[in-house]
Amino acid sequence: IAIAAASLVLAAGAATGSSHREAPEITEMPKVDNTDVYMFRSYEAGREGYVTLLANFQPFQDPFGGPNYFTMDDDAIYAIHIDNDGDAREDISYFFRFHKRFRNLTVPVNGKNIPIPLVNIGPFG
Repeated sequence: IAIAAASLVLAAGAATGSSHREAPEITEMPKVDNTDVYMFRSYEAGREGYVTLLANFQPFQDPFGGPNYFTMDDDAIYAIHIDNDGDAREDISYFFRFHKRFRNLTVPVNGKNIPIPLVNIGPFG
């Protein structure tokens, strides 16, 4: 973990722009604002050699900001880069794309189907 943390610090020195909200370049693309990345060593029996990565995007998604929260950008490629040896170059990269599968979702209200965001419908069972 110490090597990974040191690698992140070294890589940050070579970056041309920050991904945090206070950086001028990201204010034009809030849907791809990478706010935090966390790493956890697995505590599950038999998986002691595994690490779990969590990445947060789109800050200020507090409950009082709803009901229309930001959606992931269908045109963006989200990435996590990991430097395992401290040379300020990624050794492992994970790339993610998101696509909206559910569109025009509705709920019945007084005999009419009213469109609402997926987040307000809840889980599908």
